[in-house]
Amino acid sequence: MLGPGFFISVEGIDGSGKSTQARLLADRLRQEAEVVTAVRDPGSTALGERIRSLLLEHIGGLPPHPFAEVALFVAARVQLLHEVIEPALAKGGLVVCDRYLDSTLAYQGAGRGLDQRTLLDLHRLAGADRMPDLTLILDLEVSSARLRSEPGRTPDRMESAPTAYHERVRQGYLALAPRFPERVVLLPADLPPEELAESCWKVTRARLTARRTT
Repeated sequence: MLGPGFFISVEGIDGSGKSTQARLLADRLRQEAEVVTAVRDPGSTALGERIRSLLLEHIGGLPPHPFAEVALFVAARVQLLHEVIEPALAKGGLVVCDRYLDSTLAYQGAGRGLDQRTLLDLHRLAGADRMPDLTLILDLEVSSARLRSEPGRTPDRMESAPTAYHERVRQGYLALAPRFPERVVLLPADLPPEELAESCWKVTRARLTARRTT
């Protein structure tokens, strides 16, 4: 593929199906002969996976201060961006990321009450302000998302937060679409997985076509 790469993030509250849809989208793009790097945030680097464990495990004691939580996410994101995402994009490839910076705006911004402008400034100062070219936000009611939990599986620390917190996170995600209309597309996630996958594919294909014909 010639020209600059294309960076796609898939977002949504826990239980929205974003990890499944990120995987299906990456698979579909590969079937179309695209060079795709699939990653998750936090994670996909040695440092990122260690930080992911710290963020999601129930470690006891007082919960992390919201800014301590943000600092860990940013550290993992900086490493992911410079170690994996930017090199892949520099080669003209596509990157599909399961969560990215918008998760911090929703979870620590809307959810924890931190100022979103401050969060964006923090990413800029850390050199992690590269935004996706396309962000697919999968919207689902919190009550429906919680019904999708796997029987017998222990929720991680973020998933275990009260329903009111996840409601704030959802509203934070919904507010991102009008704030960043040039890159954010909101999709209803209450569809069968194959129908939602087709919606994600159609949006992605249209944006890729538009990028390559300009």
